[in-house]
Amino acid sequence: MICLRVSALMALCMFVVSTAYGDDNWSQFRGPNGKGVAKDAKVVASWTESSNVKWKAKLPGPGSSCPIVYGDNVYLTCYTGYGADSKNPGNVKNLKRHLLCFDRKSGKELWRSTIDSAADEDPYKGFIVEHGYASSTPITDGKHIFTFFSKTGVCAFDMKGKKVWQTSVGTKSDPYKWGGGSSPILYKDLVIVNAGNVGRKIVALNKSDGKVKWSMENEKFKNCWGTPILVKTEKRTELVTSQPGQIIGIDPETGKKLWSAKSPINQTVCASLVESNGVVFAQGGRQGKAIAVKCGGDGDVSESHTLWTKSVSSSIGTPLIYDGKILWSGRGLVYCYDCKTGEEVFRGRLPKVEVAGGSGRRGPAGDYASPIKVGDKILVSMRSGATHVLQAGSEFKILSTNLIKESAPKFNATPAISGDQLFIRSQTKLYCVAK
Repeated sequence: MICLRVSALMALCMFVVSTAYGDDNWSQFRGPNGKGVAKDAKVVASWTESSNVKWKAKLPGPGSSCPIVYGDNVYLTCYTGYGADSKNPGNVKNLKRHLLCFDRKSGKELWRSTIDSAADEDPYKGFIVEHGYASSTPITDGKHIFTFFSKTGVCAFDMKGKKVWQTSVGTKSDPYKWGGGSSPILYKDLVIVNAGNVGRKIVALNKSDGKVKWSMENEKFKNCWGTPILVKTEKRTELVTSQPGQIIGIDPETGKKLWSAKSPINQTVCASLVESNGVVFAQGGRQGKAIAVKCGGDGDVSESHTLWTKSVSSSIGTPLIYDGKILWSGRGLVYCYDCKTGEEVFRGRLPKVEVAGGSGRRGPAGDYASPIKVGDKILVSMRSGATHVLQAGSEFKILSTNLIKESAPKFNATPAISGDQLFIRSQTKLYCVAK
């Protein structure tokens, strides 16, 4: 009886997930396979800045990129020299990007690599003020770490922080001058990057030397900030991406377009695609649309492979798929739809959290971070520093709301999870949440 009571008490303090995703590394944007699902993790269910925060590390500058975890270390990017203060941004020529490595046990900074700007970035005004100049999440294969620094290019570092190569993928600006945001992905010996806003293209670089293996150019990529995804179909692996007006399937080996489907998402594409059972889902655009398209076709598959389209309230953050449902948040609301039919399952309003300095952001879609799933719980992180823990079911149910307080907070990054540690990043600090 005592053992049962202890077990029940422990269940109230933490939730456990066990999935089929290999090891504990959270090595890219949205973790293993870019799914936003943790595996084999034991994460505390409640925390504040003074409770269950194992350590916090001050960052040398701001950034909105997500932390990644590999082995004993946590990696993230930030920037200095320009754009820390909208009233006095400084000289853009002084802008520098940094790749940082922290010990995951202690939070000690182990090394820092610095990259000077290779081209003049867009000015620090408008929506760049909302996220800055280090918004693309790095990725690692355990041998190298790859970063995308917008007009400064794609860089590869060894695991001790030494730069191995640097390749420019364009120095243009998107029409709105919103800055970069798409994150690199890996496929075999390639680093694939949506360089739409700086180069009007998707480009694949050799891991070893950074040379271009292939490039797909299209002027519509200029309004794309989503990260491409890899989808396995019955006959092949496809690289799939969304741009205003269409979704495209690409051969990741050659860059050849395999298929396309008309999309109702227009003007801008911010959220990344998500996939389940060979079907990709997209939401976004200024008019608020969603679409489901089955992969594996050839040519124009708009009629044959489009499963449904809907008018929805959209967001910047990438959706989460779980148990046949697709969920995202925006403007303080959570939306959940059925993957097969596109019918709404539920929607619910998150409690507003008041913080010193304010936490609201301009723009149509609310917070930047994407929801992630741990066991039967969903974490929805807000710009304010609040993280709402929801029950992953068919009804809207909030289990807890956890807040890390900062003055004038700006928590844009999606958290990373590995083992019993949750890593939350603001513009000024990296927090490790654990017992």
